[in-house]
Amino acid sequence: MADKEQRHKHQPSPGEQYSQGIHAMRLPHMQFVYRIVCQMTGDNTIIDNIQDTNVSRLVLPIAGGTVSGPGIKGIIVPNSGADWAQLVGGEQQRFLRLEARYTLRTDDGHDILVNAKGVYNRQPESKFGADEAVPTVTQDDVEYFTHLSFEASSKSPYHWMNRIVAIGVMTMFEKQPIIDCYRITNFPGLDPSRL
Repeated sequence: MADKEQRHKHQPSPGEQYSQGIHAMRLPHMQFVYRIVCQMTGDNTIIDNIQDTNVSRLVLPIAGGTVSGPGIKGIIVPNSGADWAQLVGGEQQRFLRLEARYTLRTDDGHDILVNAKGVYNRQPESKFGADEAVPTVTQDDVEYFTHLSFEASSKSPYHWMNRIVAIGVMTMFEKQPIIDCYRITNFPGLDPSRL
């Protein structure tokens, strides 16, 4: 028991210094769910200055990919989705607002719809712009995160994904988005299907 408690040691919330007289709060834990390696078609569409703004829409079709984790293995259903990103801001402050939808199909035959919303924002010293097609970016180059939500059948072994809060931590390798999915939890080590 002591070993388990040490492995999942709770850290106090920084918010504790801003209020007193209430029960203590702690930082949540991140538990790895899966990694996706995504293939894009490269057949992108750009619509400049949508609705008389300086926002451009980028449609980035998803060709397919793989998903693997401790409790899930499968593919991205070929051509099942895209990222309908928005390029926002002026020349110096451009960033991408991400909005992707696609379908996972597990090796045991279950489909899961993934909704991903987030940002792609280069760090200030970056040598490339948010709108440049760079084949490889690392976590040292960009802020590249999404909030992930899932739609899985309540009759499938993946029903627990419907009720988790998950984030995607992303990089790009040779034009392939790499997404590590983590669930945010107060109960590290507990099987999420038991919650």
